[in-house]
Amino acid sequence: MPVPARLALGVSLALTPLLTACAAENGTIGALLGQRPDGRLFVRDVPPLLAAHRDGLAPGDEILLVDGKDVRALGERELRAALEGDVGSPVRLTIVRNDAVFRVTVRRTPPPRRTPGAGSGGD
Repeated sequence: MPVPARLALGVSLALTPLLTACAAENGTIGALLGQRPDGRLFVRDVPPLLAAHRDGLAPGDEILLVDGKDVRALGERELRAALEGDVGSPVRLTIVRNDAVFRVTVRRTPPPRRTPGAGSGGD
C-alpha cells in the first residue's frame, strides 16, 4: 500500500478526506487525521518512516492541542497551518490515549514522494 503523498484531514466520521498540499520546503507531521463535527481531532493512521510514527503517535490518539491551541477552535486552514511547517521544526501536541493525557513533540518530516505509477485507487 503506497504511503499517501499528502497529509489528509478528514471532516467528520462520515468523512470526505480533504488533502493538504505540502510545498517542497514544508514539512508534515505525517499522519492521517479525522476531525469530527464537534471539532475533536483523531489520528487515523501513522505511515511508517514519517514524523508521527517515529515520534510515537498511534491510531486512535485524540489530539487536544497543537502548540497550545485547542483544535476544536481551529478551522481547517488554521489547523493545516498549525501542523505544517519547516522540515525539522517542532510541533507540540497534547494527546489523549487510553484516558491518559500526555505531550509529545513531533519534528516535521518532508512529505513522502509519490512513486511513479502509484495511484490513489489501491491495487
